[in-house]
Amino acid sequence: MKNLIKRSLLIATIFTLPISYAMSNEPNPNTNIIIVNGKLIDLTLDYSDGDLEVNVQDSFGFVLYKEKYTGVALSRKFDLTLLPNGNYFFEINGQTKIKIIPFTVSSKNVNFEKEKETVFFKPIVRFKDDVVYISKLALKKETMNIKVYDINANLLYSEELKDNTNLGRKLNFSKLELGNYRVVLKSDGRVFEEIIKKI
Repeated sequence: MKNLIKRSLLIATIFTLPISYAMSNEPNPNTNIIIVNGKLIDLTLDYSDGDLEVNVQDSFGFVLYKEKYTGVALSRKFDLTLLPNGNYFFEINGQTKIKIIPFTVSSKNVNFEKEKETVFFKPIVRFKDDVVYISKLALKKETMNIKVYDINANLLYSEELKDNTNLGRKLNFSKLELGNYRVVLKSDGRVFEEIIKKI
């Protein structure tokens, strides 16, 4: 009964949120890749999206290399000679977006296809004055699924947003009890979690 009351309070206080969240003046982060020699490359980033995490992944999504960087610029050499022939990608993970740079390794060299690079905008969650603001830029018209759980993993709210380039919701937590709540957002095969602390 207690969970039903929580769920009713949350659902009764939800509103549509028109969003125009300022992600960045440049939707596509500036990257430059120079093949120095065969499979030795020089990756330069001017990202302006906070601290970065750079991953190298294989075609199955297995992470082969991971490194974190602080700041807005990065210049790093990568030696890809030990990678077997196949398809891979760099995933450059910033505060508000993820850039995917696919590449193919053959016996003698590495090939990057610039036209296949993609940028995924992360959902943004803010909590202020008992209201949770959720927004996401969906340039490919991808959907976003929102779920809210209490500390006991009871589902309090669930909704799928779609058919818009600006996805957003405003959830009013004012009538919920004090404590921690988990907001789980799924979009384009990716899962993002935020803990909301109502004190």
